Amino acid sequence: MSHEGTIAQRAPPNHAAGCKRCYPCRVDIRLLIPELFEKLSLIATAGLLGVLVPPLRNRLLGVGRQRDIAVVIIFGLLFSMWGSVMGFDWLGHHLNLRAIGIMIAGILGGAKAGALTGLLGGGFYVLRVHPEGVPWDIVASVLDGWLAGRMSVRREKMFVGWRVLSGAALAQLAGLSITGVGIGVGGGSPTAALPALAVQLAGVAAGVALFVNVALVVISRQEQAVALVEAQAAANAMSLTALRSRLEPHFLFNALNTLRATIRRDPEQARALVSDLADLYRYLLHHPHDASVMNEVEHACAYLAIERARLGDERLAVQTSVDESVRDTRVPALLLQPIVENAVKHGITPKQGLGKITIRASDLGNRLRIEVEDEAEGPHHGAPTKGSGVALQTLRKRLQQQYNGEANLRLSTMERGTLVTLELPKHAQSAGERA
Repeated sequence: MSHEGTIAQRAPPNHAAGCKRCYPCRVDIRLLIPELFEKLSLIATAGLLGVLVPPLRNRLLGVGRQRDIAVVIIFGLLFSMWGSVMGFDWLGHHLNLRAIGIMIAGILGGAKAGALTGLLGGGFYVLRVHPEGVPWDIVASVLDGWLAGRMSVRREKMFVGWRVLSGAALAQLAGLSITGVGIGVGGGSPTAALPALAVQLAGVAAGVALFVNVALVVISRQEQAVALVEAQAAANAMSLTALRSRLEPHFLFNALNTLRATIRRDPEQARALVSDLADLYRYLLHHPHDASVMNEVEHACAYLAIERARLGDERLAVQTSVDESVRDTRVPALLLQPIVENAVKHGITPKQGLGKITIRASDLGNRLRIEVEDEAEGPHHGAPTKGSGVALQTLRKRLQQQYNGEANLRLSTMERGTLVTLELPKHAQSAGERA
């Protein structure tokens, strides 16, 4: 049911056709305001939908190709037709918001696109909605679109932010002046229709401003979200690069020295070390973002095999225990590297006796637990060493970024060593997978 029909049904029983003071011509302002607010809410919705159409989005951002203008004209025409159909008579004037779509086409597509949309939109209005307006309403519509497009190019700042409200109002003034002249030529009273024309001007200006700003706010929020994801991915990549750069030169130097010494006394073990070293660096190159739990454990074992050759078999033993159900669970790449490196450097190397590193991965239902425990016998060589904690701090930041606070890392001091416990949500994806 149209708004016109709704208002007509409220007319009193003695309503006469052509009456200058009938109910539709003196709509209560308390009914008019809800009508306008309802239409403005639909305009805001149209602004949200406009963002989803790539050509409209491009034009809102001031980019795009020439053929995008055709989409702008179609969108503006449909918007204008909706504004025409939803109009109603008030104070001797058919109050409608068709100029909103026409002016949006002008702002997004330029003066020619606005004028063409005005010609088509005005023609629809005169032929299908309000035939009494020939030819004044068509001229007014063309002028609305042309001026909006012209001003958006020559006075670009007038259509930025909520200044678009005043810009749209100025562009609408010329069109409404033509409409007022048409009312007078048609035998009506422009003065009597002045309040209705003022309401139409305010409604069109508010509608254009609402559409443009709602669309730009949505685009801005989307761009901020994309920028945040990209920044997090960049931070993750930088931390991963930092881990690799710290591992590659220093560790490779020690590994090659160990390999040189091993070749003389045990060629078979040297071949095994070469294989471990190759596996270690192959893993670094082929797993830039994430890996399975089993791959992480194997990488840690390859690293520890080279450290065991450097320290001696009597100084380091390695034990692993991985639940079958979590072997393929994805975790951030190089998750265990800084932990086992710290275990060797601060837990095993400073002591004289046998040291042992145990890696465990267990299934907790919706969560995964990974533990790295180091224990060593005998007194320290000189004063006990203390790490700066930078490696674990970096790891905590990576987990915070990739799991949004759902992962945690705990460090516990044991009687003869240290236990590091990691708990991760199994269902979550790492940043690399999301990217």
